[in-house]
Amino acid sequence: RVINILLYCFLLTILACSNTNEPERPPAVHPQKLIVEGKPFLMLGAQLRTDYFLQLDKKTLNELEPYFELAANMNILVIQVPVGWRDIEVQKDIYNTELVEKYIELCDKYQMKLEILWFGSYMCGYSVEGYIPEYIVNDPVTYPDLKPDAAFDGWLGKHYYLKPNTPALVERESKALGKMMEAIYDNIHNQKHTVIGIQIENEPDMLATRHNEAHGYTPEQIWPDLIIMLDKLGQVVKSSPYDCYTRVNQTTTYPEYLTKSTAIAITEGIDYVGVDPYENSIQAIDGKLRQLRKIEGNYAHIAENGGEYANNDLLALKAFSLGCGYEIFEVITTPHPFLTEWTLRGIYNPDFTPKAHTQQIVDAFKIFKEAWVDLANANYLDIAGFNLKSNDGMEQTSESKNTTHAGIKWS
Repeated sequence: RVINILLYCFLLTILACSNTNEPERPPAVHPQKLIVEGKPFLMLGAQLRTDYFLQLDKKTLNELEPYFELAANMNILVIQVPVGWRDIEVQKDIYNTELVEKYIELCDKYQMKLEILWFGSYMCGYSVEGYIPEYIVNDPVTYPDLKPDAAFDGWLGKHYYLKPNTPALVERESKALGKMMEAIYDNIHNQKHTVIGIQIENEPDMLATRHNEAHGYTPEQIWPDLIIMLDKLGQVVKSSPYDCYTRVNQTTTYPEYLTKSTAIAITEGIDYVGVDPYENSIQAIDGKLRQLRKIEGNYAHIAENGGEYANNDLLALKAFSLGCGYEIFEVITTPHPFLTEWTLRGIYNPDFTPKAHTQQIVDAFKIFKEAWVDLANANYLDIAGFNLKSNDGMEQTSESKNTTHAGIKWS
């Protein structure tokens, strides 16, 4: 179905502007575009959880290249890769940027842009030992947690709940994040701008909305300090001489997620907010992206969606036809027994073999990749996505749509 559905991508922006005799529709508010190096860019990406390969599977940095090569073969434009606070600050005031430099090297080799996922104080709302320097974890007086007896052992060591926005915590995390940004700036070679964005924390909203029973605080008690802390960390990136965007990814399991997304997006330190819906409903993706587009100045995007969905080609098509971005979780999953329930998430199996729907996604993403300049630059009203009425697509259908300058019939 892929070729029949997706040939529109490369052609529509040409067709849409080719017939100036067609009456124009009333102008609409243009959604925010993703800007990279001063130009529109298409967020066509996937996540690669190198933290699991390094910490659980005990891979070395030099053994990560096959994973990056696999990601590039998916035809993505940007790869999302985590960097933990303790990856940079290996001991108090001792910094090592080898990890970031290696990721930049591999992305340059395989011609992908890099979006760094900063795993600092919060990953899925938890404070995870595997990402946080030991001196922070071992000093609850200086760096207090919300409820010490709520800690438990998880997949990367101790999981607990650092109190957000405490001055000492923000100071130390900001310093480490700043060191990473310095390394990125110093690593620019041949005018390459490999790192295009920094995600601040990972689903930090879960601290305020998902783990309340464990740590004993209400959302109203957590949100103000959490948003201030996200803003402060984002400002560290924005004050760096290296130019890139900042963003935060939100879950969608609580009624106020759009209100809180707006509150985050209007801060000085955060450029964009996206969501992690983990849904394969085209209608649901459509609705969430339309809501995110209403946030002034926000580049609406799906920051994570399950790689197990066989219709990721159509879900991405829907996102791009709305002028939005789309990223898949994930390229490939660790085979480690701690995360066997996550094995389904990868586009590829843990042994690098394809799944039943893998080639379909790869083929679709190839078309998107070839058309990305048109898709990134076009008014979304001049992009028409077809065969999106059914979550699985239809074998045969005929549709007519209008752009601002042309009527198009597809069958």
